Amino acid sequence: MRAVGYIRESPDPQEGEAGFAQAERIRRWVNENGHRLVAVCQDVRALGHSHGREGFQALVGIVAAGQVDAVVVPSLETFSPDKVIQEVMVWDLRRRDIAVLSTAEDELPLFKDPSTDQIRMLVRDVLAKADRHDKLVGAIGATEGEAAGPTILRVDEASDVIVELIPPTRAFDPSERVRPAR
Repeated sequence: MRAVGYIRESPDPQEGEAGFAQAERIRRWVNENGHRLVAVCQDVRALGHSHGREGFQALVGIVAAGQVDAVVVPSLETFSPDKVIQEVMVWDLRRRDIAVLSTAEDELPLFKDPSTDQIRMLVRDVLAKADRHDKLVGAIGATEGEAAGPTILRVDEASDVIVELIPPTRAFDPSERVRPAR
């Protein structure tokens, strides 16, 4: 399996593992498990620079180019110390058909679905429902620059149901009083 590693140093130099140590742990784990390491993307501390996510953005670029099958992290905390953010990042990678692997063996149960961790279970459920919603309405919205004409959407190819969406002729003003129908 072709893998890309991702490391992130804590903004506080007194916290967490150094980037070099994280990268070495990934290299060793990938080698021991018979995978091939294609690249290591990193978000590290640097004097005079904000602690951004350029490394993660580079990782997403590699994933989008179809060059890898998996992302390997030293631990889920590499994504973020926040479980919700961890789940969102893992969900996004999995949605792109990328396996997410951790070198920390004690984290293996966290990847199971359904999770036994209630926060992770809730976030996964919300993300799955949001994804279904996006797929349902994704074809409906007009993008910037498109003509604001009616949109025809065939709801179901097997039936004769067709919905015509007509955009509003003027923007909605929330200060206007809405009167109930009589």
